[in-house]
Amino acid sequence: MDWQIIHQRAEVIDRIRTFFQKENFLEVQTPLLAPALIPESYLEVFETGLKNKTGKSQKAYLTPSPELWHKKLLAAGSGNIFEITKAFRNTDIGGSLHNPEFTILEWYRTKADYTDTMKDCENLIRFLVSPQKTLTYQDKSLELNQPFERLTVAEAFEKYAQATPDNDFEINYVKYVEPKLGQKKPTLIYDYPAQFAPLAKPNADGLTKQRFELYLFGIEIADAYTELTDAAEQRQQFEKEQAERRKLGRIAHPQDENFLKALESGLPECSGVALGIDRLVMILANQKNIHDVTLFPGADIFKNLC
Repeated sequence: MDWQIIHQRAEVIDRIRTFFQKENFLEVQTPLLAPALIPESYLEVFETGLKNKTGKSQKAYLTPSPELWHKKLLAAGSGNIFEITKAFRNTDIGGSLHNPEFTILEWYRTKADYTDTMKDCENLIRFLVSPQKTLTYQDKSLELNQPFERLTVAEAFEKYAQATPDNDFEINYVKYVEPKLGQKKPTLIYDYPAQFAPLAKPNADGLTKQRFELYLFGIEIADAYTELTDAAEQRQQFEKEQAERRKLGRIAHPQDENFLKALESGLPECSGVALGIDRLVMILANQKNIHDVTLFPGADIFKNLC
């Protein structure tokens, strides 16, 4: 255990708080345990249960992000908010970039779209690296005093895969596109095919949605949307995601009806970002594995699964 790295991690988290406090965001704390979740077909969750004193029980789930709570707060009039918390995703054990329990930064800016939170990402990374103008990781460097690279998904596929996004998207993205992102400049890749952004606002073309991801040195650091505020459309997207979850054999958790009621009551126009703090600290501390910047990583606790 390298205590210098652990101290650096704490400093990064302190500086994140300072950044958002200067931006007049409200820090919130939300539950890690929920009776229902947002259905997302691509991830698996942790299922547990609660009992009262009479023995009555109810299923419960560890939250894969604080998103469902944040949107309820936004609908209630919170304004700009952020949270640094734990998140949980089952099957994410092993490898250098995953841990089943990880630290997440999530923030929402109201009266904003994904272009505004792209600026937030640029400003946050510069603030964390300051006063240096260069970010160095594993003998590679990124200049931060210039605007970050912005590529649409379609442009990235044409440039790196000589293909279109509708041609074996996930295979081509992982094999050809992702390793090239954020190698010369930090890269913001945006406008994903609609099926890969069920919680995002659609673009006028009807084919893509307002989602972006931030990459540094080929590593995904953040995922963001212009949030979908239409409750009826969101319900339709949830039904599709639930059907896909059943098809894939995922844990069948209830969808959060209170979340949809919050949308119906009026979610303000906003954009939200989820950023992986462990991965970010790994890069800032120049480490190859998030386990080296995490106290008690899952790979050490559950060695028989790795």
